[in-house]
Amino acid sequence: MDKWTKIQSGSIYYALNKLEKDGLIVLKEEIGSGSKARKIYKITDKGRDELKELVKNEMTNELYPSGSDKFIIYPLLNTLDKQSMISLIHSHINGLRDKVTYLKKWQKIKVNKQSLAVEKISFEILISNIEYQIKWHEALIDEIDECIATSNEISSLISNFDFSNAEEMEASTNDSIESLKQEILKNPENASEKLEELIKKLSK
Repeated sequence: MDKWTKIQSGSIYYALNKLEKDGLIVLKEEIGSGSKARKIYKITDKGRDELKELVKNEMTNELYPSGSDKFIIYPLLNTLDKQSMISLIHSHINGLRDKVTYLKKWQKIKVNKQSLAVEKISFEILISNIEYQIKWHEALIDEIDECIATSNEISSLISNFDFSNAEEMEASTNDSIESLKQEILKNPENASEKLEELIKKLSK
């Protein structure tokens, strides 16, 4: 987990404890005992309300090339009703368009033939970035049904997942992947075929 998500295990347990303490999640069941015990939590009504507010707030934040939570918002789009989501996005788009208008106005005032190239490019970067944000949000509206459908599928997958044998499934998958890796190393000529097989296993 630490390797792939860059999240320390202790941070997750701390977050879960805090969420439970704040009444946002509750313990649904505990599988096993001792150090290998698995705790299954479920979100509370208070937690759902909090999640809705987080999604609303995130939808009004600007996009950044990297590190923006909005890029991974798809699994949560079904927390709000469709019309509320569209209205929120439209409002944000209008705000972004106002920023573009403002920047273009200042660009005309500040940039002239004597301006340094760095100043010209700075305005171009700012305006271009916001214009792409507008395109991204417009695409989100165009594909809102598909995004919500994906959200519902992910929610269903998580709620129906059998955590009782998750550890055995993970161990089996890891063994299969390691075996494929060794085969690729031994027989590089079959690498393409084995890589496809490996990708299929990783995507399950």
